This record gives sequence, C-alpha cells and structure tokens, in this order.
Amino acid sequence: MVSILGDGFLQPVADLVEKTLKWPATKRNAIQALHFDNIYAVSIILLLAATVESYVTRLRYFKGNEGDKKKASVPRYLKLVFPDFRHEKALTEVFVVRDAIFHNHLWEIDYTWRPMTLENAELVPHREDRKYANRVSLDTRRTKALRLHVVPTRVDRRDAVKIFDIVWKTLLFLENKDRNFCYVSHRHVAFRKKMRPVMEVREALAAEL
Repeated sequence: MVSILGDGFLQPVADLVEKTLKWPATKRNAIQALHFDNIYAVSIILLLAATVESYVTRLRYFKGNEGDKKKASVPRYLKLVFPDFRHEKALTEVFVVRDAIFHNHLWEIDYTWRPMTLENAELVPHREDRKYANRVSLDTRRTKALRLHVVPTRVDRRDAVKIFDIVWKTLLFLENKDRNFCYVSHRHVAFRKKMRPVMEVREALAAEL
C-alpha cells in the first residue's frame, strides 16, 4: 500500500455540495459572492485540489521525481510525464485559485453603496509566483482560460463546478494511463440519502447555477 488520501476527499466534497444546495444560487454582486455560497465553494475547491495533488504524489512515487520533475508543479509534472496531457493550463489555474484561497490573498476594494458598485480593487502585494503572473488577468481579476475568480470573496459555486470538471478530467486521464496511478471512475459517495457516482454530485451542483 502507498499511503495517500486520494479519493478520501470526495465524500466531504459531496457533503459540502449538499449543504451548498440548501441555499439558492444568486447572482454575485460586483464586490462579493453570497456568504454561504462563497464559504462552501472555496472549501469544495480546496478539497478538489487536494484530491488531484494526492494522486500526483502517488504518481511521483511510481514514475520518479528527478531532475526537472523534482521542482515541477502538479500540472507541469503531469505534462512532463505525459506529453499528451491537454489540461496543463486549466489545471494550473485551479492551483492559482487554490493558492488565492488557501493563502487568503488580500484585496483592498473601494465601492459605493446602493447600488453596490465597484470603484477600484487592488491586490495587496504578496509573494507572487510565476503561475499567478502567467494565468491571471489583473484587469478582470480572473484567470485567463477558465475565467475563475481570484478574489477569494468572489468565488462561488460557478467556479467550483469549473474546477470540479478539470479535476475529474485529470483523474480520469491518470486512470486511463494506469489504475495503479489512480482509480476513481467506480467511486460512489453518499449524497441525498443514496450512494451515487461522483459525477452526479457535480451535475447536481451545476443544475443549480
């Protein structure tokens, strides 16, 4: 046995989605997402990112971690090992948002009240890495390909669904290479009082956008 947490994060993801769906989807305003939509979405995203990182840690065990691979990020490592991996940019953006949430990037936001209108938003200087500079548009405060929000308080279930899709595609890609690396297609989770395939959880969340 190689000790990773792997798909152990998927049941908590399903639990959080079920809690999220108790709240109606609302249009985020110019400043922030609805509080409960935001806090559940960012938690879902952190767990999904942890899921794919766990399996890539397992992949490193099997495929090696020398040379350029040793310092490579999760998306870059996958591309180095499997040149046919097509989701490097999208998965990089998942980790950009993960970092923004986990490290709680701070923004100074000026706005007017009634109607709530954004006047200006400035990112408080932080230790910016290459992937943030490459994948984020500061004009829109979103990532370039998936248009994920990078202001943590604006993240909501719409961002979570996009990230769910990329993470699941990545996991299935690994499974198709070798089930020793990853095996998730059979996975069921408790959701709405039944055991259901993981993608039913994603579909339930997407249906409420």
